Amino acid sequence: MKETHWLVAAAVLFVVLLVAGCRAVDVKTLPENFEPTCIQGTVWFRNPKDGTQVPYPSAPITAWRHGTRQALAQTKTDESGNYCLEVPLEESGVDLRVFGIIRLTGEAFSCKGSQKNIAPGSISKKCGEDCIRVDITTECREFEPAYHRGI
Repeated sequence: MKETHWLVAAAVLFVVLLVAGCRAVDVKTLPENFEPTCIQGTVWFRNPKDGTQVPYPSAPITAWRHGTRQALAQTKTDESGNYCLEVPLEESGVDLRVFGIIRLTGEAFSCKGSQKNIAPGSISKKCGEDCIRVDITTECREFEPAYHRGI
């Protein structure tokens, strides 16, 4: 019986992740000749088991026009939690948001974090150059599938 419960929970988690992954963020289409500037940094998660701060690999990160729901760029962190995004130079402010699900010792946790109203600056730069540095630490909570919450 206990094994069946884990199989059902794993199947539900897989479906939730599949549906969430299939729902793409509508990123603003940028003109081919836009002047970019870049934001780079590391995404961390605070381990809910012991409170340590750990690099967050493969974390999805999206840049949004400040205070709106208009996405400008998106990427995932590398295995060391590092990322780089290119955003339009003329933006007056950019919000960065991270949301993902991680598994630790057989348990699933949802993690989210953000940095708001980042000023991109006035000098055109691309990833690989000296970009604006913004690190993000996410907070993680035990993941509860909708059927556990009565939804």
